[in-house]
Amino acid sequence: MELNKMYKDKIPDEKLATLDTDYQRVLQSLIQKTQDGSWTLNQQKRQRSSILPRIALYKTFLQYGIEKEKAIELTRERAEYLGNKANKVLKTCFAFPCFSTVFRNVFRKSMNGTEIWTSQFLKDNKKELDINIYKCLWKDTCDYFGCPELCELFCSGDWIVFGNIRRLTLNRTQTLGTGGNVCDFRFRFS
Repeated sequence: MELNKMYKDKIPDEKLATLDTDYQRVLQSLIQKTQDGSWTLNQQKRQRSSILPRIALYKTFLQYGIEKEKAIELTRERAEYLGNKANKVLKTCFAFPCFSTVFRNVFRKSMNGTEIWTSQFLKDNKKELDINIYKCLWKDTCDYFGCPELCELFCSGDWIVFGNIRRLTLNRTQTLGTGGNVCDFRFRFS
């Protein structure tokens, strides 16, 4: 989906005409800054796929002179659009009888190591998966690029991705990106 179509009637026409080009320019600049040696190749890969596109969109809106709150809301629209796509995939997958086992295995594998997250598994069985995350690449990247206020957008996106799925419930009371001491993921399977 082209950004200028998504934001038609939401930003001035003169900005809309160059939105996709300006966004790509900002994105490439952010990608270049992650290659300064302070980020591992795995971190850079995750940043390029999941984090930098939203930061670039937000920064593009700010460069257009759009107020911070409005820029966050516009960026949230894109994040929710992408989150809903991921949610549809998960809904389909959870229709399979033993997908909770696959889900737990994938989650466990993704949490391996400390490059992306520093985490601790508290429970991991057929009915529940409890994880505390103490360090998060999304938060670190938002902080690095001077937009800690944008991290909440990533945190709230979890409710979209993991929400409204039969046989899966997410409970969480805090996140690092919203000022918490931990991201406390509590998944329940039925």
